[in-house]
Amino acid sequence: MENRFKKIQWVVQKNLTSREDLNGLRLACEKINVRYTEVNIIPFAHVLPEFEITPCNVYYGSTTFNQLIYGNEMTRNGLFFNPQTFSISNYIDKWGKNMLNYNASVTNFEELINGGYDSEKLFFIRPDDDSKSFSGEVKKFKEIKDWYDKLKAIENMDLSLNSRIIVSEPYNIKYEWRLWIANKKVVTASKYREYFKLKKERGCPDAVIFFAEKMCRQYTPHEIFVMDVCLCGDEYFIVECGCVNAAGFYSADINAIVFSLTDYFSKKFCN
Repeated sequence: MENRFKKIQWVVQKNLTSREDLNGLRLACEKINVRYTEVNIIPFAHVLPEFEITPCNVYYGSTTFNQLIYGNEMTRNGLFFNPQTFSISNYIDKWGKNMLNYNASVTNFEELINGGYDSEKLFFIRPDDDSKSFSGEVKKFKEIKDWYDKLKAIENMDLSLNSRIIVSEPYNIKYEWRLWIANKKVVTASKYREYFKLKKERGCPDAVIFFAEKMCRQYTPHEIFVMDVCLCGDEYFIVECGCVNAAGFYSADINAIVFSLTDYFSKKFCN
């Protein structure tokens, strides 16, 4: 048992988190003697549910939950996030050609549509920020145009015609892994995709860890974050980074994640 963790409480969103992950988080907290609380978040809610707010809460849940946490100064410490650094444009600026989409355009829907491309041309498109307003995917220009027309007709708080998006040529990616990083070191990892199909496997090759930690010596968007790395051709590239408070676990070691985040948080905020 870790008595130094007795002040810490994990607050976990119950709805929208799989039962397997909830059990994994609860057992990991019990293992190191950390309090564990589950809450339900109403989709598109503007207020947090009731729970004990302490200076030493760590949070896990959806993007909506994280946005509510970040908007409250009393809860923000337990969210490992910085809106200024968690963006593809920032990663490209800091890591350059080590980013898969280093030559991508940072634009918006309106500017892209005005480019007048062939209707069958393929683009990889994703949000610039870490908002998860839509998933990165390959689409034909005509499909993006249809999407654009729908955006013009509806009011969407998370996505608009002027939302910053990343647009690039599609790549032939072999494998993709998610790595949990604390203080520039990889804590655990999971493969999550193989030739564009979901493939969850614990761990990653040593070469992936070497690449990720080398990149971390160059720059990190936060002391705690997740990094997605891919093998494209014969080279490794950073796909994106993200906030651990909302990152899917796939087949990663949840015990290692909970311990590393709790340990970091206890040293920084709960002494």
